[in-house]
Amino acid sequence: MLRYIWKWDVNKMNDHLPSKTVPLSELLSEEEPTVNARDGTKLWVDRDELTKVANMVPKTLHNKLYFPIVLIRRIDLGEGIFSISGGKLEAFFVAKALGITDESFVNYETVDVPNHIYRPQVQELRRKLRSLSVIGFGGASTSEDAFSSF
Repeated sequence: MLRYIWKWDVNKMNDHLPSKTVPLSELLSEEEPTVNARDGTKLWVDRDELTKVANMVPKTLHNKLYFPIVLIRRIDLGEGIFSISGGKLEAFFVAKALGITDESFVNYETVDVPNHIYRPQVQELRRKLRSLSVIGFGGASTSEDAFSSF
């Protein structure tokens, strides 16, 4: 019973997360780029941030890189640890944006980058890309179910 209540509470706390992430190419094509949140509201995306990212990422990857980047505060992993939802490209993008790697996007599939970051890195990423990143909450028992759409 407590597990069910915990799962419900975490899901409720995450109503502000996107219902689905959207490719960079799609956001760039929108006049007023937005992403739908689980609670039905719209998450507005800053055009300047999109332009900055578009200039950083090769055009061939614009349809493969999804935003917003969802950072999940994982209480089961320890204090101040956030997992990066998405795939290898999203994790590589975060590493590149934070200066963790100097590798080219061409090599993103073979470069070993972490799939988690720490609170100071989250703060830095949020300063750089406030509208293209969002923070959610989870734990071992909720992560797979609550965030399966990422």
